[in-house]
Amino acid sequence: MIGKQRRLDRLLVGPNKRCLLSPLDHGGWIGPVKGLNRPQMIVQQVIEGGSNALLISPGFYKAVAAVVPPSVAIVLRVSLTAGLSEQSTQETPIASLETALSMDADAVAVSVFFGRAGDIEIYRWLADLIDASRRYDMPVVAEMMPPGNQFYEADAVAHAARIGMEIGADVVKTNYCGDKDAFGDLVAAAPVPIIVAGGPSKGEEVSTLHMVRDAVDAGAAGVAIGRNVFQAENPTAMTAAIAALIHQNRTVDEAEALLAR
Repeated sequence: MIGKQRRLDRLLVGPNKRCLLSPLDHGGWIGPVKGLNRPQMIVQQVIEGGSNALLISPGFYKAVAAVVPPSVAIVLRVSLTAGLSEQSTQETPIASLETALSMDADAVAVSVFFGRAGDIEIYRWLADLIDASRRYDMPVVAEMMPPGNQFYEADAVAHAARIGMEIGADVVKTNYCGDKDAFGDLVAAAPVPIIVAGGPSKGEEVSTLHMVRDAVDAGAAGVAIGRNVFQAENPTAMTAAIAALIHQNRTVDEAEALLAR
C-alpha cells in the first residue's frame, strides 16, 4: 500500500476508519494561551489520551517532532490566521505542498471561512492546492466554514461541506449542526469523510462529549476538538474520553467516567 491510501489509513484508523484529530494550530490566531504555551507538553498529553492525529503548523511541528511517535498522523496546516492583523478574519497561505512533502506529512489542511473578506481568494488557493496534490498522492483536509450568521445552521453547514467535496477534498472538516438527522443528510450528500470541528470553548466537558457521540452516530468520521481539550483541566483525560467515543464506541456515561481519573 503506497501513496494517498497509506496516508489516509494513518489518519482514519480502526475498523470504522475514524479519526481523533487534535487541532493544536490556534497559536497564530489566539496566541500562546494556556494549553498551547508548552507545545511539547500538550502534544504528549493528547497522544497519551489517544489522539491518532495532530493538526499543526510547520513551525509547531518542528518544535514538537521529537515527542511525536511514528504512529501518529500529521495533518500539516498550510494556511493560518494572523491574529494580530486587522485582516485576521480569513486565513492566508503559509506553506507549500513541497513543505508538506519534505516534512513527510500525511495530509495538508486549509480553512475557508465563507462570508469573510478574502474567502474567494483562499478558496481558489485551496482548489489549486487540491489539484497539485493529486500528482503526489497527498490528501487534502478542507475546513469549510459557513458564514458567521449561519455558523451552525444545517443547510449552510451542508452547503459548505458540499463545496469541499465538489472541489475534490479528501476529507472535510466542518461544524456539527446540532441535529443528528440533518447531519446524517449532510454526510450522505457529501460522501467524503467528515470531521466535526469542536467550536468555541464552552467550559462544559460533558456537553462536548454529547456532541461527539451524536456526530459520530450521525455518520461523522471523527472530530477535531481544540480548546475544549487543550484548555481542559486535564487534557489527557478529556482526550481519552473522546477517544472512547470515537474509537471504542463507548457511551457518554462511560466516557464521562474517564474524566474523573
